[in-house]
Amino acid sequence: MNVASGSTIKELLIERARSCIGLSTYRRSAVLADAPKVFNCFRFTQWLWSSVGIQLPDHQLLCSEATPVPFNEIDMADLVFVPRLDYSTDTDDFGHVGIATGISTIVHATKWKNGVIEEPLSDFANRGFLGVRRISK
Repeated sequence: MNVASGSTIKELLIERARSCIGLSTYRRSAVLADAPKVFNCFRFTQWLWSSVGIQLPDHQLLCSEATPVPFNEIDMADLVFVPRLDYSTDTDDFGHVGIATGISTIVHATKWKNGVIEEPLSDFANRGFLGVRRISK
């Protein structure tokens, strides 16, 4: 993919994320090769960013290429992390992740609604807040 600017990359990521709404299903054990038909939350964000040459690790909250961002500074294509319903700091380091659209919504792969959805950021963040990371590209 040949892209001219950071905002164009972000727009393409959000367009790609939205293209999966209503078409992709959720499976916790999804692998990247299942994309774009089947995702879990972190495979979804890995697949999105791989389209612009960024290889995200499984534990994205700890990704060294990602800059922590305050919640009130969330921007398009930022990764937003919240606890899963069965979240435990003993077994998880990131819980659940989605990609911010920049217009107060988030796109994420969720088992609760069986696939990729877009929902208000406020509803997503109501689960708690673990962090926001911005990938520089």
